[in-house]
Amino acid sequence: MARLQTMLRAVAAGSLLAGLVHLLVPDRLLAIAAWGYDRVLAVDFEPRKSAPTRVRLVGVLFLVGGTVLARLARGE
Repeated sequence: MARLQTMLRAVAAGSLLAGLVHLLVPDRLLAIAAWGYDRVLAVDFEPRKSAPTRVRLVGVLFLVGGTVLARLARGE
């Protein structure tokens, strides 16, 4: 059971970190996505005006999911 708890803690920490990044620097994440699309897929990536808001919403979902996983890891 300790192995499962360790894995849950690691995934929870990653989710919380990803959530914070999505909330704090959504424009930078969109720039990285544009760069990746250009380099790897060779297509243009044109985010709409509302894209940073949607990225922040994904960040909130990551935070909620990370919190739930952290509570599961503690056995609550």
